[in-house]
Amino acid sequence: MSLSSADIAHLETVLAQGKKPKVVFTDAAGQVAGRTGKVVALDPAGVDDFVQVAFGSDELSFSAAELRLPAPGEGARRTPAPRQRSTAPAGPGLLPDDAPEPKPAPKPVVSERKPVTEPETPAPEPVVKKKAARPRAAAAKHPELTVTLTYEDGEWSVAATRGARTVVKGAKVAHTNALTMCQASGSDEVNEVVSEVVEKIRSEAAEEAARLRRQLEEAEARLAELK
Repeated sequence: MSLSSADIAHLETVLAQGKKPKVVFTDAAGQVAGRTGKVVALDPAGVDDFVQVAFGSDELSFSAAELRLPAPGEGARRTPAPRQRSTAPAGPGLLPDDAPEPKPAPKPVVSERKPVTEPETPAPEPVVKKKAARPRAAAAKHPELTVTLTYEDGEWSVAATRGARTVVKGAKVAHTNALTMCQASGSDEVNEVVSEVVEKIRSEAAEEAARLRRQLEEAEARLAELK
């Protein structure tokens, strides 16, 4: 699993509140996989590595495929239950009258115990990110290049994304060029849908031409009256 669009929006909301949300490194992050860090900055409109994460003494940028949100309860610390001492019952009548005088209990050996703490972990070594391995992990999440042709409100437009980054957004395309792109796909289903769109465009254009002709005829008639 990795960060989805909803997860990135959640991280932006938490950062806006002045907090640093926790994330877990996935296997795509290399030698730090399974460890946790804190997000300090986000820049989804930038390069692929747009999530700034602080962990240990390091602070590096990672992509969405290299991170995930921690599962509920993951990373929570458990406090060991306090050890209960067994106390011997006290009171008269516990020893027989002819029993020998009990020996004084040995003084407890007081040993200096260090407070229970988590085992110290060595300082993390500088992370060397393998640039050659990341494209394969990213390719499993996002295609290398996606081109989308859209028809809306009588106009064609094209958009292109590279991985998770948008490189072209809503560029206008001429009607003839758009039809050529659709025909080049070689798909009967695409051609069928495009034919329906073209027929709708022709019908709307014919209605617009008829309306303009009527207006022209009315204007010419008024002009003739003025002569």
